[in-house]
Amino acid sequence: MGWLGVRKTPRHSATVTAERRAHTDRRRSPTPIFSRYTLIGRRRGVRREEDSRNHVYVDRYSPRLFMLILAIVILGIADAFFTIYYVLVHHAIEVNPLMNFFLGKSPHIFFYVKYILTAVCLIVLCLHKNLPVVRFLLMVILFIYLVVVVNHMYLLFMVS
Repeated sequence: MGWLGVRKTPRHSATVTAERRAHTDRRRSPTPIFSRYTLIGRRRGVRREEDSRNHVYVDRYSPRLFMLILAIVILGIADAFFTIYYVLVHHAIEVNPLMNFFLGKSPHIFFYVKYILTAVCLIVLCLHKNLPVVRFLLMVILFIYLVVVVNHMYLLFMVS
């Protein structure tokens, strides 16, 4: 099993694969992004080498992917709290114009919008977890949030 729960299949020659199959592929269409088996199905990854070249949606997700997404959400929440603290206590300025607009409305609205935007984006990335670019993006997002939260903590240490 590879990282983020993508099952790695052993490489078989085309003759072995062709000999093991008695019929053509019985599926009329690939697994949709949402189906009646979402969250209760058994598909965790691809079984055949030729399927691994295509994007495949799955029904179940790995604990590693869950932990990665949970870490990003927690870091996003920490970033939101630190931002609210610096703006309200130390009169800092939110650089992001969209988030600055919501922060001007209310710290509660800012927090909820930031949380919802982060969660929705992570759900979309989770659904497309088998794409190599998504795996890369998840790691980049985690790294960026780590840098931002460490910077917040450094600033908190310097201000105190």
